[in-house]
Amino acid sequence: MIRKLVKKTGAGIGALVFPDKCLGCGKYIKKPTDNPLSSCFCHTCLGQALPVFDHPFCPACGRCFESGPDHLCGACLETPMAMQSVRAAFMYKGVIQKALGLFKYQSKLSLARPFERHLFQAFATHFEMNGFHLILPIPLHGSKAKKRGFNQSYFLVRNFPRLYRDTYDRSPPWRIDIKGLARVRATVSQTGLDHQARKKNLTQAFACAKPALIKGKNILLVDDVFTTGATCDAAAQTLMDAGAAGVSALVLARA
Repeated sequence: MIRKLVKKTGAGIGALVFPDKCLGCGKYIKKPTDNPLSSCFCHTCLGQALPVFDHPFCPACGRCFESGPDHLCGACLETPMAMQSVRAAFMYKGVIQKALGLFKYQSKLSLARPFERHLFQAFATHFEMNGFHLILPIPLHGSKAKKRGFNQSYFLVRNFPRLYRDTYDRSPPWRIDIKGLARVRATVSQTGLDHQARKKNLTQAFACAKPALIKGKNILLVDDVFTTGATCDAAAQTLMDAGAAGVSALVLARA
């Protein structure tokens, strides 16, 4: 007990003498604000974290527009997705792009907590939260999961039940499931591939081990980044083929 107290006290003194440095520019963070990311980034860098709450967007894929009302984008008009809708917390650029790189590839897992809070806010803002039965984080193939050591999509959503209870003082009507969808085929890196190439790369990449779990359910997929949407759409199509009533997606950042 004494050892734990000394350790905690020492950590507190260390934080006062050596305050945290911004993960974006390396400068010291003078004073965190109410923004969950302010403990990781300075005020200047946080100015690059562009939320998508106020943007007009495509009601299907969530693509942001500069002005005007919400309307379907050309891509969704030409090739509708299996998903009903996609919503994001941030634009995938600037400090958010850098932070996600640190989170995924350098295991800066301390970012999971501020990320999940922003993502939960996006969930509450853009969706009818009580309309879902299951929340499924996009799974990694076993080989990639073993190499990385964690699934970033699950880390973004694992505390949603607690956040819901803290906010609404009741248990959520949905549950998080990590077995309802599996990544059964390893794929090459999606970096640099266009939508059609990504779609081909993801053919039969997902499977439902227990279709009975999926049938008739409204499902929310969760992922970290949405670029062309091929990954989420391939997962959604697999779920729809298994009998899901509907599938939407929530992502931390979108291109």
